Amino acid sequence: MQKKMSLLQPTQSLLGRFAIASLIILPIFIALSGTLFFNTFKHSQLKAEEEQLQAQLYLLISNTDINQQTVSLPIAITEPRFNQQNSGLYGFIYNAHGDELWRSASSALLTDNFYNTNNIFSTDNRSFSEAISNNGHRVNIFSYDLEWVNEDNSTLKLRYIIISDNAPLQAELDSYKKRTWQWLGAMALLLMFAQLVIMRWGLKPLRRLSQQLSDLQENRIEQLDADYPNEILPTIKNFNAIVEHEKQQRERYRNTMSDLAHSLKTPLAVIQSQLHKNGHEHTAISEQVQRINQIVEHQLKRAVIKVNQNSVLQRTQKIALHAMFERLSKILVKVYNEKSIRFNNTIDKDIIYWGDESDMLEVFGNLLDNACKYGKGSVMIHATSAHPILSIAISDNGEGVAENQKHLILKRGARGDTVQTGQGIGLAVAIDIIASYGGDLQVQNNMGEPHLSGACFCVNLPNPEN
Repeated sequence: MQKKMSLLQPTQSLLGRFAIASLIILPIFIALSGTLFFNTFKHSQLKAEEEQLQAQLYLLISNTDINQQTVSLPIAITEPRFNQQNSGLYGFIYNAHGDELWRSASSALLTDNFYNTNNIFSTDNRSFSEAISNNGHRVNIFSYDLEWVNEDNSTLKLRYIIISDNAPLQAELDSYKKRTWQWLGAMALLLMFAQLVIMRWGLKPLRRLSQQLSDLQENRIEQLDADYPNEILPTIKNFNAIVEHEKQQRERYRNTMSDLAHSLKTPLAVIQSQLHKNGHEHTAISEQVQRINQIVEHQLKRAVIKVNQNSVLQRTQKIALHAMFERLSKILVKVYNEKSIRFNNTIDKDIIYWGDESDMLEVFGNLLDNACKYGKGSVMIHATSAHPILSIAISDNGEGVAENQKHLILKRGARGDTVQTGQGIGLAVAIDIIASYGGDLQVQNNMGEPHLSGACFCVNLPNPEN
């Protein structure tokens, strides 16, 4: 189950990244679009307002009568809002000096002087702007400068100012803004939902690929299907080629191991038969021959049978750890007879472990051999068993392991000491076996009691409740 979840995780993470990107980019895009729409609408409304005020200006000009520098307009103008107080539409006429010559009846209650002295008088000068009146209301102002020629060829410079209340326009803008954001918000949610649906549909082949990888791992299928989109089909073909190549390599490896096993069995059988014929007691040699036979059988089995990686523990045999280390200690005492190795096995006799005994002998045989080889005559074996971890520590009283070599010595073929004999693969083989059980190997120094002061190799194995 753990492997299956790890295979599915990239798909889930990719979908999550797309979702996060959408949550960031889409609101920004919607906000920019809404701002653009609103500014465009506001510009069009202000332009329309300007055109309306310009039309009212032409109405006032058409009703203007000039007599001896005096401006007069009809009492009742055809636009009724000019005649009604506070109607929201106001008209003013000023001379070039800023003196008021006329104002509409609607502006009777206004006290503002809307003549802009900063705006230099110029014939046909037009301007449209927004301002705030004395009573705090926003207004729109359209100004137009005109030079009037009388019948006696005298001229009169006039500035027409048309003012409208900005409240109706602002209300329209607020309403449009509210409706725009509501629609854009709803559209954003709809687009995000549609995008998630599209992404899930687009990533469906990856989810199917993840499931097929799990099936391939469990040997339910031999290869991945070729029914995938063109974008990932080359990857599928390359992966299938790698699987086929690995299968052929495994087959060659299995045949080689089988040939090796059969090649070794015959001379081993001859050696064992000769020991029995001579009638002498060669217990140590006989045990080692049997041990070699067990190793050959075990390695052949590992080459032929695929280890189920989803099962953290290979619960095949009940192993009494104390007795197993006693057997290994007796063998190594004879191997390193000249060093007079002293073993201190402190493991409780009640501690057991479920696993393959050949695996455990391979692992701890290598670790004890290293402790004997690099120590100075003392080896301590200690174990603590507590759910969910079983920890077994093998310590020696040697020089320990340098910090820069702790990771190096765990690699296949690497050795921290080239003086002692050996191929340097013992620890790497031990790590491979420990990893198949879901455990790990740690290298430490100067652990103190109950460990010795040299190197300490600690094996941590999963220890589920029985």
